[in-house]
Amino acid sequence: MARVCNIVLVCEGWRDSAFARGFLEKSGNRKIHDKRNPRGSGHGWVRRQFVEEVAALARFSEGWGVLGLLDEDGQGVSVRESEIAEAMRERNLGSLSAGNGRCLLLPTRNLETWLYWLKSRQDGMLVSIDETTDFKRQSPGGMPRIADRDCRPMGEHLHTLDHTQMPEGHPSMLRKDWPNCGIL
Repeated sequence: MARVCNIVLVCEGWRDSAFARGFLEKSGNRKIHDKRNPRGSGHGWVRRQFVEEVAALARFSEGWGVLGLLDEDGQGVSVRESEIAEAMRERNLGSLSAGNGRCLLLPTRNLETWLYWLKSRQDGMLVSIDETTDFKRQSPGGMPRIADRDCRPMGEHLHTLDHTQMPEGHPSMLRKDWPNCGIL
């Protein structure tokens, strides 16, 4: 596949969009077409919209990709991946494949896991971040709550890290997802 220059970003809400855009815009000259749930959350909406956007890829020439950002929400990564895979099979769209411009990012437990880990690294704090606690409801280790204005800078900060040798204590899905997403 040719270098992806147009990315359709499908995500649950404003925070997810700001975070992903922060990363994507730092990673090169690309146009980002933002599709976020107008009601702010909902994995069902992201699943349906992601599949719609993958179906639309056939209309475009080379250089397009779809990036979905969907909280795992304690359901299990394999459950979320299989929900998307099944919806794609039902429409004869093949499978998830970054090489074909179809990438799904699944922060466990939710995006706030990544945001707090990145913020703690950036601020030089040694805070333990696990991937099972719902950090939407509480902040780890006495850290101040993540504000909306922190989301984009944390995406930009993620871009500065060496994804082949992530710092110790990183969320496992953060290392798995971003460097393996070939559309980036």
